[in-house]
Amino acid sequence: MGKTVLIAGKDSPEGSKIADGFAFTGRQVVLTSAEPETDFSERKTITERRAEQAAYDEAKSLEAKSGMCTYEWNRSSPISARALILQTENMFSQMNEAVLYFDEEHFASSEKQIDSEQISRTLDDMVSGFQYLAMEVLARFEKKNNSGAPGTLAFLLKECPCSLDVIKNPMLRNGITSIASPLVAAAAASFVSFAENIAAIYGDAPYVNIILVRGDKSMETVSTDESLGKWLGNYMEAAESLSSKLTAKKSVQWIKPGAKPPASGFNLNFLRGNK
Repeated sequence: MGKTVLIAGKDSPEGSKIADGFAFTGRQVVLTSAEPETDFSERKTITERRAEQAAYDEAKSLEAKSGMCTYEWNRSSPISARALILQTENMFSQMNEAVLYFDEEHFASSEKQIDSEQISRTLDDMVSGFQYLAMEVLARFEKKNNSGAPGTLAFLLKECPCSLDVIKNPMLRNGITSIASPLVAAAAASFVSFAENIAAIYGDAPYVNIILVRGDKSMETVSTDESLGKWLGNYMEAAESLSSKLTAKKSVQWIKPGAKPPASGFNLNFLRGNK
């Protein structure tokens, strides 16, 4: 049985391409989807709810036969983060890897308003959701580390220009490139800081390899999510096959998409400096 990777952050169907890229590397894939709107106007009996759950479970089992499955994720709920991991394990018997994907360009194209309601939504969708899930993944890897093989937690950031960048370079406002609002840009900065500090704290833990990846669509590997998924899947495979796990000192370095997979000498193409 191949490895199972949980990809969270760019929900289905938009995230299907990066899921396809990981599937190409021989993995079973679980991809997140947004929770549907709940209709509280219609009360259902226990029998009706059980029938709906049975139909849902059957549909997921059929979906998983392809090696790929989607599960709903309520980003504002730590309970939902835990349930997402358990659903992954129940369906594929294991969760070997997790990828937290912050696609800044995707968020920038859909989140342009700046008001109190949007602030609250941004905190849930782009900040706390990733943090809840990261901590649940780490806790699960620690609990399940009975084989001696560490799991892998990857933080993946696909960057785009923000309003400050446009002031410095007006040519960025070309009608093609999405411009991140202050809320999206702040959330991306939070993602970066959280990822770096998690890598610093947990990088030496025996039960997890932490990988940080950061780039933008000007890079060939980032031109499509599918190519990005293929590269990252192969990169993670190489890191997991090393004779010794990654250390905190190596984990805190941001890697450019397209970098050569690590070998025994671990000569990587690191991305240094800030955005």
